[in-house]
Amino acid sequence: MHPKFLLTLIVLSQFFGTSLWFSSNAVLKEIAQAHHLNSSNLLTSLTIATQLGFILGSLCYAVFNLADRYKANIVFSISIVLGALFNASILIPNLSFLEIYGIRLMTGVFLAGVYPVGMKIAAYFFPKTLNKTLGVLVGALVLGTAFPHFMASFNLNVHWAWVILSSSFLAVLGGIVMLFLHTPAKKEIQKIDFSIIPNLFKKRTFKQATMGYFGHMWELYTFWAFVPVIINYYNSTQPQQFNVALWSFIVISVGSLGCIIAGKLAEHKGGLSVAKWALYISATCCLISPILGYLPSYVFFSYLIIWGVAVVADSPLLSTLVSKASIPYYNGTALTISTSIGFSVTILSIYLFKFLLTYVSINFVLPILAIGPMVGLYYLTAKKSAEKNS
Repeated sequence: MHPKFLLTLIVLSQFFGTSLWFSSNAVLKEIAQAHHLNSSNLLTSLTIATQLGFILGSLCYAVFNLADRYKANIVFSISIVLGALFNASILIPNLSFLEIYGIRLMTGVFLAGVYPVGMKIAAYFFPKTLNKTLGVLVGALVLGTAFPHFMASFNLNVHWAWVILSSSFLAVLGGIVMLFLHTPAKKEIQKIDFSIIPNLFKKRTFKQATMGYFGHMWELYTFWAFVPVIINYYNSTQPQQFNVALWSFIVISVGSLGCIIAGKLAEHKGGLSVAKWALYISATCCLISPILGYLPSYVFFSYLIIWGVAVVADSPLLSTLVSKASIPYYNGTALTISTSIGFSVTILSIYLFKFLLTYVSINFVLPILAIGPMVGLYYLTAKKSAEKNS
């Protein structure tokens, strides 16, 4: 199979799977109306439910070495189909808040078999160009995340159920595509090894890479979850009203270009160097956010687009560092445990953000997101490069 065609199949499957991530957020008001719930608390609650499910799922995948002990493409396909089924079950009439929360939790559990396992599959097929390959692959995740906002941005009078069903259908299609890729499991690691995770964190290079990743995650998903809120806030300060869903799609999806460009630059400049630049830029965007309500629209949206590019551009590079710093044959476990802890960080960030928003307007809360990239920069800069020692 031609490498470009192979990468296209992996990217499409990843894109289709990750469209499940924020599918409910794109039609939040409609879900609340259909199930007779208050929409004011749903955004944070459902985002955290998905994140929490992903944390629990990836922890299980990591502890039991699922992506390393079994064929990764089969693990991916089963996970994505189960995630799609739970995503679609939100269409069941008259669900309670707890039932919807549980549905999004289980969707997140099975997304743990999509994102990090997809990266392991890419690492298997493209070990020599992993920065560039993961740049494309994480770019697909970004597009999948933004896709529901794109569908919701047009006033087509399409029922909200079609947004949910289309994301589930695409996810199942992605699972079917992945079945045709052969990723053999290693015979040497058929037994569960509970010592792998502690041994990973004994490696200095792995700890450095993961701390950089954790700092990146403090900012990323909170920014993505609250992009619509940022644009709504800006609308409240302007005489002209902008399409919140369309601009949310643009700001989030442009990060896919950032991932691809960063991956290509890393082939020549080094992944660590490019990741640090992305962290510098996104930290700066966080710190200057108090002035966003005073910016003219062309500056405001340019600023958001730059932030949307930088906030995720370091993600594939940091994941490459994690993969390279892993124990041989256990990069699937390394990637799943790092994402599990990384998404735990996102929950803390989102909860803190939500709490502060009850007292302060969003433009004055956004600077707290700079904590993440600054911590990441400290660990990637203050010590010897994880990249040089991997």
